[in-house]
Amino acid sequence: MQVTQFLSKLKDLNKEDLLNVKGLGPILVENFMEFVNSPRFSKMYAKFENLELENKSLEIIQKKIDTTGLPLNGYIICITGSFEISRNQIKEILESRGAKVVDSVTTSTTILLAGDKAGSKLDKAKKLSIRVLNDYQDLMSL
Repeated sequence: MQVTQFLSKLKDLNKEDLLNVKGLGPILVENFMEFVNSPRFSKMYAKFENLELENKSLEIIQKKIDTTGLPLNGYIICITGSFEISRNQIKEILESRGAKVVDSVTTSTTILLAGDKAGSKLDKAKKLSIRVLNDYQDLMSL
């Protein structure tokens, strides 16, 4: 898919469709809609369009990683709170071991990794009886 096709599809999304996407809240949707309707987005789109006209375009490739056989395959993990390393680093470690890392706690979440100052996600996980771990290294033994 060419970049302009992808950007055009993004711009064509409406607020209601975006609000129906699991994990997207009203603030994120509002910010997204504001961006795709901004002059900044239009300039970026025009630059990519010019590159494509000159046959210098980028190609968007969706890469699906086969997690079969990885130790955390099938786990859906949400990370909250603070840890001794960044949450992005933890996310990379977990994904490299086959886990799907999500931003919110739902009924499909299998584990909540809760560091210091976990907050409302921890409360929700307890309410949904989701397994809670406090140290990402505990996931290495699964």
